[in-house]
Formats: sequence, C-alpha cells, structure tokens
Amino acid sequence: MIYNEKDLIEKTGLNLDQKSVDLLQKEKEGQLLSSLDIHEVAHLFTNPESYFFRSLSHLELIKKMSTENISIWFAGCSTGQEVYSASLMLSSISDKTLVGTDLSRKYIEKALSGSFFVFRKSEIKSLKKYEQLPQSQLHLNNNKKSLDVKFSSIKKEGISFDIHNLMDGPYNSAFDIVYCRNVLLHMTIKGKKKALRSLKDGVKEGGILILGDTDPHIFEDNWERKKHNNAIFWKKKW
Repeated sequence: MIYNEKDLIEKTGLNLDQKSVDLLQKEKEGQLLSSLDIHEVAHLFTNPESYFFRSLSHLELIKKMSTENISIWFAGCSTGQEVYSASLMLSSISDKTLVGTDLSRKYIEKALSGSFFVFRKSEIKSLKKYEQLPQSQLHLNNNKKSLDVKFSSIKKEGISFDIHNLMDGPYNSAFDIVYCRNVLLHMTIKGKKKALRSLKDGVKEGGILILGDTDPHIFEDNWERKKHNNAIFWKKKW
C-alpha cells in the first residue's frame, strides 16, 4: 500500500508535505499503515528538537503553581528534556505526577532511557545548579564543553512516559496542569482544533493549560486568560 498524504494528515493532524510522505514511503516501503504504525514512523516526519530548561518562564510558572499531589501532562514532549527539567525544579515536592507523551515511540524510548548528551552552554550551566540532587548524575566530558546526563529513579520521582496521539483525545482528564508548547504550530487548522480540544479536556476544573506563544486563543466562558511575569496561561473555571 502506498502511503497517502491525506491519510497521514488525518491521522496525525500535522501539516505534512509530499516530501515527508515520500521519505516515509522510502523507509517503510511495502508496509501497511494503521493507527498503531503512526507511533512507529512518527520520527520520520516530526521535529525532535528539545532541550533542558526550554521556555524557562513557563517552567517557573509550573513551579509556582505546584504543590503536593500535583499532576502535570507534558503533551508532545519529544525526548523528555522539559519533563526532566520540571522534575529537577520540583524536587522539593515529594508527591508529584509528571507524564510525558509523544506521537513517536522512538522519542519516548529515548526519554525513558534518561540518558542525554548536552553541549549547549546554557543547558550545562542550568543543569549544574542541580548536580547535588540524587536523581541526576552529571559527568563533564574531557573537553569540558559537553556533559553526559543520566536520570535515575524515574518512577520514584513520579515521572512516566507513554506514546499518545492528540487526535485520539486527552491522555487523561484529571491533570492540574497541561503543558503543550511548540506542537500545535506544526498542525493543520483542523488538527489544531482537534488537538486543542484534547488538551482542554485533559485539564481538570481549576487547573491550567500552558500553550505556545503562537497557539490559538481560547474563546470560551469557562476559560480565563492569565499572565505570570512573561508567561501566558489559561485557567479552567469549570
């Protein structure tokens, strides 16, 4: 079966071009496409870029809003660096649930490994602030310009990762905070609407939704737009 651009867009909500479909066809020639296969091939047409303490103002917002028993869903988490960043920043909270999901199984497997090679100066500087914490081991390489990072005790820290397609609805419907940045901008108009519905349904009453700067606004009575320093977020009133 030949991969169909329209079918891929419908299943993922992503704004894909024929080049992406051709690449997929070349890599997986002769294989059938099902809903499950999407997770196996998503890395071929999605952007894996992620790094530690990205969008710091929004992570600081998460820290401010978090208390014991906090539950946070990081939708479209890629390889998990933002989830681990939040875990470090929330290390004083013993009872927390941090769930990272992504369309790509390959990215989720990388996130679950907890092992990362870091070369950005800003990341290294930020990570070294937390080098005394037991859940992360930092090893400065011989060139002094890169860092190997290994996170352990993932379950103990309340961290989990799973594959999930935002086109299928919310991962769960009872999160205090739902965080999804740099995801919707890659989607079609129809895909954005469907994904945004999933994200909104994942927030419990009184919870908050953190979106990207260019993501659609929410014009509904039960949602209130709020701001903390430079971070915009949406509060679910009922």
